[in-house]
Amino acid sequence: MAKNKAKNKTKPSARKSLCISINLLPAEYRKAQKDFSWITDRRVVWPTIAIIVAIFSVMMLQAFITETIDGLNNELSRVKAEVERERPLLTKISDLEQKQNIVNTKINALKSIQVSKKRWVVLFENISSVLPPNMWLTSLNQLGEFDLEMKGITFDFAEVAEYMVKLEKQTSIDKVSLTTVSTTKVDGEEAYNFTIKVILKQDLGMEE
Repeated sequence: MAKNKAKNKTKPSARKSLCISINLLPAEYRKAQKDFSWITDRRVVWPTIAIIVAIFSVMMLQAFITETIDGLNNELSRVKAEVERERPLLTKISDLEQKQNIVNTKINALKSIQVSKKRWVVLFENISSVLPPNMWLTSLNQLGEFDLEMKGITFDFAEVAEYMVKLEKQTSIDKVSLTTVSTTKVDGEEAYNFTIKVILKQDLGMEE
């Protein structure tokens, strides 16, 4: 009896395991089962994630570039506005600079005249103070900025050498040289024409 019961107990499970489901509906009425297994396929998931990340990065970069360009344009507009606002002042400063240049030019010209005036005053004093009694000058020409040519007449030729020595000792003169000498007649008396070249000191007239 016990064996029979055991057999009876196993029979329903055996039947259940041997049960086969057969769909007897016609093909047009059968429901096709959808396959969504591709969603979890790595070959699909990782490329999709990479594309999404790339698109997001491009959008972020584009937004950053746009924001930067807008900021630079705003800064440029602000600078232009400040320049336009300060333009009258800049124009005034430019005018003042031009006037200052003109004034400086005039000041330098006046200083040059003052130095030149002092130079000639000192030079004439030095030339006349040592002039011998039997000699007189007939011309004084400026050959260069610091070069002079002096022409004169004397009745005593020795006075020419004496005059040249005294000239070289003057504060305004650096060097003296005899260029020409010739004889002539003055009121029937023998005299000498001479030409002297004088080199002036470059700091002449610059002393305070």
